[in-house]
Amino acid sequence: MDATRIHKTRFAIPYQTTRISREALIHLHSKRLLPSSTNNLPYTIIVMTIFRLKSTKLPDPPSTILLPILPFELRAEIYYLATFLGDPVPHYVTISATDTLRDTDPRFPPFLPRLARLNEVTRLDIGLWFISVTEFGVLYPQNVDFLSSFLETFPLEEGFAAVRRLDFLMFGRYHPAPGEKNTFVDLVLKCKGVSEVTLKFEVWNVLKRKSNHRRIATDELRESGEQIPELEAIIETYGLEDILGSKSLVTLTIEFWPKLTVHTRTGVYTEMPDCWPVMERLTEWLRQGFRARGMEVDVRLVPSANEGLRWGRRRET
Repeated sequence: MDATRIHKTRFAIPYQTTRISREALIHLHSKRLLPSSTNNLPYTIIVMTIFRLKSTKLPDPPSTILLPILPFELRAEIYYLATFLGDPVPHYVTISATDTLRDTDPRFPPFLPRLARLNEVTRLDIGLWFISVTEFGVLYPQNVDFLSSFLETFPLEEGFAAVRRLDFLMFGRYHPAPGEKNTFVDLVLKCKGVSEVTLKFEVWNVLKRKSNHRRIATDELRESGEQIPELEAIIETYGLEDILGSKSLVTLTIEFWPKLTVHTRTGVYTEMPDCWPVMERLTEWLRQGFRARGMEVDVRLVPSANEGLRWGRRRET
């Protein structure tokens, strides 16, 4: 690629050149995405890297993507540098109740990079790249509708197909009504390219009751005869058999918080209703279910650090 031509190329958008750091330039060279002839070019060749778009509205918006002469691999590197340089990839986005309540254009959710607002073609190009490098943390079933509305703005279900990672932080809390499908599982099935899914359960979910922090003695807890449900009941409650229909899953993580806090008359300590074995059986059932369908999925059971929300990616232990 002729460096002089690159430096002089004009695009149909207003921009200002900005100095690019030496680290960013080295990063592009290390990926072999820049020709060696650009080693000595000034750092102001932002035409190839990051645009600082003017805030004024364009009277005649362009109809092409940014940097149309560059291959997608190089455009993806530029999008990364312009969007979250220094942040880990995959990027993590938690879709909360606040997002659901906002009356926003489904094409432009709050988490979409501002660079995608240039025009519709650029939104599609940057949007699909962003979806593919993001792990979406979903809290409530209503959040599924919010995320789906955004994904549906891409033609031919490309938005759903670009999803690679889903993290359902409250999966165990919501039980579908009898005869209804699990909203979370339905999203997994609709995302034909999803490879990593996390389902989080808490001991309260398995015992089918709200968290218990009332003051009771240990012997009272034992006498209450708390019943741990059978494996079949858990599968039916959450409609988990449907998830075996996914054709793209590589890793399915069952995250489980197993502890029950009991307040005694003499002090406070932790007692654990032994729900871990039934969750182990669920993990093995899922593993064998995928295998029977010709898929080797890494189904793993991991302990959760807490019973609350994780505002970010779960750390491997």
